[in-house]
Amino acid sequence: MNASRTIDSTGCAGDDSSVRICTGSRLHFGLLDTVRPFGGVGVMLNAPSTEVVVSTADRFHCPEEFQARIGPIAERIRQLSGEAELPRCRVEVLRTAPPHCGLGSGTQLALAVTESLCFHQAIEVEQFTIANTLASRGRRSVVGTHGYWQGGLIYESGESGSGEKAVGEDINVVQAGVHLPDDWRVAVLKPLDHEFAVSGERERQKFARLLPASAQVGHELRRLVTEEIIPAAKQSDFAAFADSTRIYNELSGQLFTKVQGGPYNGPAVTRVIEWLSDRGVPGHGQSSWGPGVFAWFESTKVAERCLASLPGNIELVTLASARNEPRSVLVSGSP
Repeated sequence: MNASRTIDSTGCAGDDSSVRICTGSRLHFGLLDTVRPFGGVGVMLNAPSTEVVVSTADRFHCPEEFQARIGPIAERIRQLSGEAELPRCRVEVLRTAPPHCGLGSGTQLALAVTESLCFHQAIEVEQFTIANTLASRGRRSVVGTHGYWQGGLIYESGESGSGEKAVGEDINVVQAGVHLPDDWRVAVLKPLDHEFAVSGERERQKFARLLPASAQVGHELRRLVTEEIIPAAKQSDFAAFADSTRIYNELSGQLFTKVQGGPYNGPAVTRVIEWLSDRGVPGHGQSSWGPGVFAWFESTKVAERCLASLPGNIELVTLASARNEPRSVLVSGSP
């Protein structure tokens, strides 16, 4: 994502206009550090998807289920536009990824709602403003934020090419973006007996207890990304990609041992990791705080063969491929 890129939404508002945005989900392989600028690497998936429709209405409407998330976004857009009331439109959330599963559902929903409202209200605004100011995302990892507009494998180290951020830019730039082979598949598994999700205030408290990564660990994490994960992805070398992703994820997870008891967040998540390891699945790891666990497979056939013996206490959330394209936008109706 480039902070200077502007969303050209002029001419979209109208009595019968509507905006439909569809985006994917985000897997996170782990942070580079526990303090700013954090950095990290992950990939966008084609499923589960998030789909939002904004259409003209007599006043502002949104689903009660999502009021706490969408309402503040609408208010920030009202303040930005200088209007006296909230946008006159209806926000519908047709699909969304399951929350608190390591799929970045909150970021994808917030960005889709914010951008669709800006399109519908013909508000011309930079991507940085959408993400950071209006959607209030990108405070730590921005893999999902970049992935929303870019797709594919995302690496953000916290540094620009010159070693400095652009003036006024609080969101890390993309160091590398790579499309993954269409044949590769990734399963997201979730233990049904996981005790609690990590988000909001609980997440802030956990980060406050963490120590920064040592120079040695930080260097190794960056090396794994730049010398192993990214080259393997570019060369479509599945074995190297899967193995280096697993090693990176475990090393990054060790930064959080103090608050999650090891490289993985609790015994339930660890049990899923061990089940995959026992079956020789090389590319496994915990996405974000979990409890979602990812497992890479070279093809659908290989994945289905392994997942056929999935224990009853582990849920298959999705079997997906990488989403190598940005979110889709469909604008319809008369301006």
